[in-house]
Amino acid sequence: MKKAIQITYNNSFEKKCRYAAQAGFQAISVNFNDMTDRSQAAWEVAPENILRILEQNGLSCVQTHLPYYDLRISAEITDDELEDAIFHSIRVAGAIGAAWNVYHPRSAVNAGFSATKTLEENVRRISGYLETAEKYGTGIALENLPVFKDIIPIMPFYPTNSGDLCELADSFGSKRIGICWDTGHANLMELNQAESVRQMGTRLKVTHIHNNFKFYDLHLTPDNGNIDWKGVMAALNEIGYSGPLTLETHCLYDDDLLLQAFAKYNFACLEYLERLQENK
Repeated sequence: MKKAIQITYNNSFEKKCRYAAQAGFQAISVNFNDMTDRSQAAWEVAPENILRILEQNGLSCVQTHLPYYDLRISAEITDDELEDAIFHSIRVAGAIGAAWNVYHPRSAVNAGFSATKTLEENVRRISGYLETAEKYGTGIALENLPVFKDIIPIMPFYPTNSGDLCELADSFGSKRIGICWDTGHANLMELNQAESVRQMGTRLKVTHIHNNFKFYDLHLTPDNGNIDWKGVMAALNEIGYSGPLTLETHCLYDDDLLLQAFAKYNFACLEYLERLQENK
């Protein structure tokens, strides 16, 4: 499997790519959600700029993270600026060779949570993204989301499990629709991740790898938390998963030495996960 790490496309993107390559990474995910400049001019130069940086560092982009709505905003509500950013991100992803774009599906909660309305709204909205993705030779990967215990009242965010993801993905019948399994979110939901991976099977295209202690979505390194990685890696092996192991861990300080050490440590964590798979 390719080892990748997610990097936000902002002013630190170039140096973080350099540090990732120095640590041993050959692939990254580009995070467009936290992109600070979403002007038309920035989108126009983004493909050329990202490709230049990737080429200089011997990196490829295996996936992106699309901009997403606050999870508390109901699926019936549309933000035109955010929608524009999503479509721009998909176009850039195609230009830089990213096979998948991770998307947060949304819950319909305007009149209380409705599973039927939620599925309908997601199919309607994602169909537009899918049309653009097909045009630019990329795909949409649907991500599992947690119920955040620190939000009161607790909201039934969707999709929270592999069954939800499979139902939504199967609604399209397109090879350009897949699943992104977020291990940290699944841990918050206390799911049996090995069983979930087996249920998703070949629908699973990309991952978000991080850990926690089943309470806050801390995006910790794989060794810092209580996920059963041996079970997860064995299940990935069983389904013949060949997509990337993509870290979605956070370093909150923009210090060069710390960022370099962070990249090296994260790479070592993925090497550990690979060893678990090899010693299945």
